[in-house]
Amino acid sequence: MIALSDAARRDLDRTSQFALFLAERASGAFRVTTGASPHQVLHRDNKARLLYFAPVEVARRPVFVSMPLINTWTIFDLLPGRSVIERLVGAGHPVYLVDWGRPGPEDAETPLARYVDTTLGRMADRALRHVAATTGAADQLDAIGYCVGGTFLTMHVARAPARFRRLCTLATPIDFHASGRLAAWSKPEHFPLDALVDGLGNYPKEMMRESFRMLRPTGDGAKWHGLWSRVEDEGFRTLWAALEQWNGDGVDFPGEAYREYVRRCYFDNALVAGGWMLDGSPVDLGRGAVPVHAIAASADHIVPAAAAFGIERAWGRALPVAPRVTTQTIRGGHVGVCVGRDLPEALLAWLASE
Repeated sequence: MIALSDAARRDLDRTSQFALFLAERASGAFRVTTGASPHQVLHRDNKARLLYFAPVEVARRPVFVSMPLINTWTIFDLLPGRSVIERLVGAGHPVYLVDWGRPGPEDAETPLARYVDTTLGRMADRALRHVAATTGAADQLDAIGYCVGGTFLTMHVARAPARFRRLCTLATPIDFHASGRLAAWSKPEHFPLDALVDGLGNYPKEMMRESFRMLRPTGDGAKWHGLWSRVEDEGFRTLWAALEQWNGDGVDFPGEAYREYVRRCYFDNALVAGGWMLDGSPVDLGRGAVPVHAIAASADHIVPAAAAFGIERAWGRALPVAPRVTTQTIRGGHVGVCVGRDLPEALLAWLASE
């Protein structure tokens, strides 16, 4: 009989727990509830909803949040103690969050302007009416946009600034040609955009997920090793499972909106280079008139800091006096930054600043 070292015995115990945990998940016995912060639906616009998260007492300014069109909103409210929403509401901020919903085949022809101009405009107007009704204040919104939701919001604020006091972008691509490998893959000579949209309609979530996975081929190995090495930690198992559930619950990108987004952003880099006409009027970040704070994640392989901080070169450049643009890098990857400890603190510090 071979005697095992203490280290080998610990590894065997860990491997046994690892296998049992995966079996529980596969059977459906281990599921995690995400997006549990209390909220109400204030408004619906086609599939999109405006969610309102109320503080116990309104003690701070209202916050308007635009989430990515291609993911569910719950990454901002993943788990108790790992929730951006929980921290903002706990500090006294009323939070109005845009959940874009899930498009169906009937949405494949919906143009990008419908999301950028119409839906975001209606959601912001509804939020402002609610602020006035509940607080009596005629106010503007402090706006936060994450990833593609930040790109849409940046475009909207540049085109319709009156509703907003200032803007914070999180892991938001602006200089798309600085997006590293994703930018290289998305060149027109490599990416058959029209054939894909014409053939598929809405761009499938599965294809987007595989594209992001291939950006970092070693990511799956690191993910499984990370789980194995910390599987004895119940809190880590729960966080890992919640992130896996969220990552596996992607959302299709409406076809015609996707066509224009890729062509104008990845092909033409038009948010920096200019020349974009959307629904008959220019998309010109050079007319951006409110202060901006851009946050990048230090280990973001989808939106590197150079892509996120491209807003410095574009925002307000056509105005006689450009508004202030500040930048900040915090720890985390493109998704992990949303559940780390640093992001809520960074957002609360920005919200508290003038």
